[in-house]
Amino acid sequence: MLRIMIVDDEELSIKRLSRILRESGKVGECRSFLVPDEAYEYAKSHPIDIAFLDISMPEISGMTFSGLLQELDEAMDIVFVTGYDTYAAEAFERSALDYLLKPVTAERVLRVLQKFELG
Repeated sequence: MLRIMIVDDEELSIKRLSRILRESGKVGECRSFLVPDEAYEYAKSHPIDIAFLDISMPEISGMTFSGLLQELDEAMDIVFVTGYDTYAAEAFERSALDYLLKPVTAERVLRVLQKFELG
């Protein structure tokens, strides 16, 4: 079962993605955070398979935050979740597992989980 972390400053986005992940039947643990600092502290002592990160957050960009997480655990996969398609190239330059546009759909999230399993 996968260990997932969601970091997004929009509570509704977190709720939607959390529900989709839980319903997939592939997720054992799903922690969500509105504040990146709290997510970072959690990731220091808890292994994460996939981190779903919003790109546009007030405290720190998801792009920058992904680098901090990968310094903790380079095996952690990153999926960027955003309302903007303009960051896709940069996301894949940072070796993102995937790039999801909001609002996320169950079909796209399931494809991400399958990609992880195949990787």
